[in-house]
Formats: sequence, C-alpha cells, structure tokens
Amino acid sequence: MSDKKNMRVIAADPLRFAMMARLCSKGTALLFAVLMVVFYVIAYKLCAAMEGAAVIAACGTLGAAILTAFAWRAVAREDAPVIVLLCLAALSMLAVGAHLAMLDIKPGRYTKVLEPLLGDMWNYELVTAAAWEDDGWSGVYLLILALLSRIETFSWLYALKLIDMICQCVAAGAVLRLALLRGAKVYGAIAAMFCAVLAPTMLMNAGVWAQCDATFAMFALWGLALLLSDHPMSGCVLWGLALGTKLQSAFLFPLLIVLFMKNRVQLRHVLALAASAFLCQIAIVLDGQGIMSMITRYAVQLENARWDLGLSDGMPNVYKLMVVASTREFSGMGLYLGIACAMLVVGALLRTKRELTNDVLLLGALLLACGLPLILPQMNARSLYLATMLGFACAGNARRMIAAFLIEFISLWAYMTGIFGYEVVPVTILALLAIGAAVLVMLELFEIIFVKKSEEAPCA
Repeated sequence: MSDKKNMRVIAADPLRFAMMARLCSKGTALLFAVLMVVFYVIAYKLCAAMEGAAVIAACGTLGAAILTAFAWRAVAREDAPVIVLLCLAALSMLAVGAHLAMLDIKPGRYTKVLEPLLGDMWNYELVTAAAWEDDGWSGVYLLILALLSRIETFSWLYALKLIDMICQCVAAGAVLRLALLRGAKVYGAIAAMFCAVLAPTMLMNAGVWAQCDATFAMFALWGLALLLSDHPMSGCVLWGLALGTKLQSAFLFPLLIVLFMKNRVQLRHVLALAASAFLCQIAIVLDGQGIMSMITRYAVQLENARWDLGLSDGMPNVYKLMVVASTREFSGMGLYLGIACAMLVVGALLRTKRELTNDVLLLGALLLACGLPLILPQMNARSLYLATMLGFACAGNARRMIAAFLIEFISLWAYMTGIFGYEVVPVTILALLAIGAAVLVMLELFEIIFVKKSEEAPCA
C-alpha cells in the first residue's frame, strides 16, 4: 500500500517530489556535474564577445565548483533535499558571475603599474622575472606575475582577475571551515562563506583595483584552519607560503607562541614555516642576487614604504587622528607598539585558566588582524582584508556581527578613497570606528577568557 501511495504522490506532484528528494552520493555527483556543465555553457554564451571566452568560462566554472563543493559538503550531514542543493549551487554561480562581470574594468593601477611591469618581465627569462628587484616585490606575487608575463594569447588583466577569483573562492572555503571549527551552525557557516565572496570589498579588490590579496589570505586562512584542526605541519607550511606572499600575513603569527606553549605546535613545524617562506623567494638566489637579498626583500619594502607612503597609505588608523605625526619618530615607535600589543594578546591567552577553544583562538586571530593595522605604520587601505574574512568567520552573535559589519564598512570606504581619491566618509570618523571595532572584538575575547567558572550561566 505504501508503494502505491508514493506512486500516487509522485504522479500528482512530480516536481515537488523531485525537489524534496534526498540523493545518494552518486546522484549528488551526477547533479553536480550537470549543473557545472550548464553553468559553463551559460558563461561561455555570455562571454562569447570577450577574448578567450572558453578560458573565462572554464575558470568561472572552476570557481563555482569550488564554492558549491564546500557548501554541499557542509550540508551533507544535514541530509539536505535537492532544492537546498540547487539553491546553494545557484548562490555559488551568482557569486562567481559577479566577479566575471567585472573582468572588463581596467583600473589605473593595472595601466600604470602592472601592464608595464608584465611587459618588462616578458623581455627576461622566467627566473629573472620571478626575482624582480624593482619596488621590492616578493615571493608568490612575483611568481604569479612572472608566469602571467609568459602568456601571449590571453589578456593579462583577465588572467590576474581570474586567479584572484579562484583564490578567493578557496579562501571563502576556509572561512566556512573556520566557522564550523568554532561551533557555528552549518547554514550560518555557509552564509559566512558567501559573505566572504560577495562582500563589496572582496569584489572591488581585484575587480576594480587589480589587487590579488586573496592569494595570501587563502594561505593564511587555510593555514589557521589546519592549525586549529591539529594539523600543525600543513598549517605552518601554508603560513610560510602566506608569509612568502605578503608580509601582512604575519598579523596572525603571534598565535604560534600560544600554540607552541600549549604543545600544539613543535619547533620542527616553525622551521617548516620558515623553510616554505624562503622557498617562495628562491628565484632571488637562483637569479644570482644572493641569500641576503632574499632575506632582506621585505626590509626593502618597508624602507620604501616608510618614505613613499608615510605613516599610512589610506588606512584609517591612529595616525589619522594626529594633527602632526612625523614618520621619522612614529614609524619606529609604531612598530614597537604593535609588537607590544601583540604580546599583550598572547599574554592574555596564556594567562587564562580557561580552555583555549577554537572559538577563543579564532577571536584572538581576529583581534590581531583588526587591531595591529591600527597601530603599525605604513599600513594601506587593504590592510583589513584578512580581518574582514576573519570577521565573517567569527560572526556568531550580535556583538561579533556588529564588529564584522564595521570592519567591512571601514574597509569599503577606505577602498573608495584609495581607488577613486574621493573621501566619502571623513578618515577621522573611519579611524574612530576602526578603533571601536577592535575594542568590540577585544571585549568579546576577554569576556570569554577571564570570566570565572562560577559566573557562567548553567547550561539549559
């Protein structure tokens, strides 16, 4: 009787039955493949007038596949029906489509800086291009640019933006993983992942500014996720790659002291971090510039930034609140003050008698990522990129959501000033809001680690 009843239900409303069905692993894989093929065809049709439409559609499909795979894997334990899987796939395609829609925007930074640089690199061997000395470029960024300079039949601008899009999709998967590690519900973690792809600053970073911050963020966030999952070797190697990509990844490195003291990281893991960071710069040695040139590459960047950019390059930090702030005095003081503040966070985490859960460590990472750019000199308008993604991963209550919103808001208007040179919100207001966001995160963290067990509310 039950079989006959099911047949009557299917016959009466087949579409509803299909949407509410639960697929087995093979059925899920087949649906995934069909959706990606459909998306490729649609993307190819929409990009037909663009140079290299097939490559663009393939990269877009790869990005959509990455986001969909992360989302579907997260809901696998929920036994989600087909309609949920389709909605998640549609969101992934929408997120990728938003990035593809910005491919034709040619920012001034690309025209004035990147295009001439790639043209100059094309005249040299790959090793020499990957060890470029001018302006103190570093590691993975240089390797990506050197490889792009070899391309002759595809737009360099498109290639740069597509690489950033794929890296951002992978980094968004790390945001989802971090949210799950701190105990977030599945759909909340998925929402954080899509925020990390569709937030205005994430779209503008490459689409309007031709930056590629998603590369270092991808390594830094997945390294943090692996460290919190008790995979210290893999996590430290990824942090080494992040350091070899961009110095700002070092915002999170004070957590290594905490993990080391809690016996979750060993000396060999730290050495692996250093080795992977140096290997990112090995082209400098192969080009004949010497080991010291490789070691001091970041020192060259900092020295150039000290006099070319001053105390702040569009970053709304404490220096924007000062009427008079001399680079000569405050640059060194800001560095020491930043190190001191990082050590205070480390000391607070080690001082607590409470268990250092993944949630606590993730909040500590967010505090470092959003607090240090307020104090350190030579920070630019993109210095909150990592903090923005961590803010989405941490947003689990009202206070954290407000902090995440503030970080994104501050970063967005700093981007507007940096890209278009138009100050929508006064920088002093943004600086005060940035300080407020850091204070919110600090209060959230310290409330957890210093609350007495006797003051805890009983579990329901």
